[in-house]
Amino acid sequence: MINSVEQLKNTLEDSLLKENINTNLSKTERILSIAGGTYIALKGLRNIFSHPLIAATELTLGYTLLNRGVSGYCAISEKLEHEPKGPEPVLVAENL
Repeated sequence: MINSVEQLKNTLEDSLLKENINTNLSKTERILSIAGGTYIALKGLRNIFSHPLIAATELTLGYTLLNRGVSGYCAISEKLEHEPKGPEPVLVAENL
């Protein structure tokens, strides 16, 4: 059991979790996105005939999470990283 978990970990690190210039997610975020996206997409496939609108939403969300995890890039994370953390400093000069 432990050997198969180690083998899966090595496979993920060697193929899916390689970093490139656009990667802005950690490995943990990527693994969670892949796992969550897979679960949600499979749930959507299961519900495709009973609840088509919900299934389409689940498939879209699942695909988006899978894409985020495999590519390692998230536009929202990039936008949040580049925004200032607080108000801009203001220089106040008084003439006496």
